[in-house]
Amino acid sequence: MKIDGFKKATHQINKIRYRPVLVAKIGRGYFRSLVLKKPCLRVCEFSVTPDCQSKCQFCYASKFYKKGEQLLSLEEIESTWIQAKAMGAFCANVLGGEPLLHPQFLDIIRVLEPKKHLITFATNCIGLTEDIVKELKKLGVFLINISLNSLNPELNDELRGYKGHYDHVMRAVELCKKYKIDISFPVATSKPLLKETYEIVQYAKEIGASVVVNLMCAMGRTEGETELLFDQAFWSEYRKLVDSNSHLRADFDVNLTLKIGCPAGFEKIHFSPYGEVTGCSMNPVSFGNVRETPLEEIVDKMRNFYHFAKRSPHCLVAIDDQYISDYMNYAANFDSIPYRVEENECYQRDRYRWSAPE
Repeated sequence: MKIDGFKKATHQINKIRYRPVLVAKIGRGYFRSLVLKKPCLRVCEFSVTPDCQSKCQFCYASKFYKKGEQLLSLEEIESTWIQAKAMGAFCANVLGGEPLLHPQFLDIIRVLEPKKHLITFATNCIGLTEDIVKELKKLGVFLINISLNSLNPELNDELRGYKGHYDHVMRAVELCKKYKIDISFPVATSKPLLKETYEIVQYAKEIGASVVVNLMCAMGRTEGETELLFDQAFWSEYRKLVDSNSHLRADFDVNLTLKIGCPAGFEKIHFSPYGEVTGCSMNPVSFGNVRETPLEEIVDKMRNFYHFAKRSPHCLVAIDDQYISDYMNYAANFDSIPYRVEENECYQRDRYRWSAPE
């Protein structure tokens, strides 16, 4: 049992203590996981649009677009969230593409009920205005994930595929400070970018922000670039960095079980712009669509999947060689992702290789 995991999970305690409904939901999650020993959904990622102004070199969502498909409607998002809450979810992260490009972005935030839940979103900041920040503050959002990949403006703009991106980020940082909204930097990193990542970790510490380090996976624009992936040796070094920096965290650090490991299917799920359900936004494998199947049935299917049920002690999509070989690389066969797990012949083997996690 990791006490530091509990500390990281409750790092916003000074904000949530004034939200009794949220505190109660978190408490129930820990009780269900630690006392009853039953899985409890914790966080949902909603990728609400595949559209984006940037052309990031490492974008995992570049193949999300499906020609002729309709995005999940506001009503469908709300219905899905109601189902997720019934399974314990109290946290949601709105993603894209760039979520601010969705015409009903603020309405989506509203139906997720930020004053009762921990709701945040990730943005490239290009369209983040002062009026939007003020409205988010009123709605109850107290944390914004701001995309940044280097403190060198030219290199950052090159990596993000948008000239002036760094300046937009710095303006967003000042707006968040002005309206007392916390900042987190979700940093996509790879072997060649470790120096930039370490510098952002230090910068965040200096300004009182947090950092979520996302290990690059071979998906989207980096499909097939496995030489950039991390390995077990790096994972050990990465763990040392995380453990020595309380402001650096990831979803596999804040599990309700207080154990470090992949939360996919058990504590975390992701919804594509069209309703496909995956283990996380960087996992190209779908276990069903909320337009066709009740969420509870889909999650049950995920929890019986071998690679999720084994509760990998590291990031499944970035570190696990077998999963990368069998499932991540298979995504290259499709023009659009996620793909249905049944389309991969490996699933016929892995759907039955279930063993209860410790």
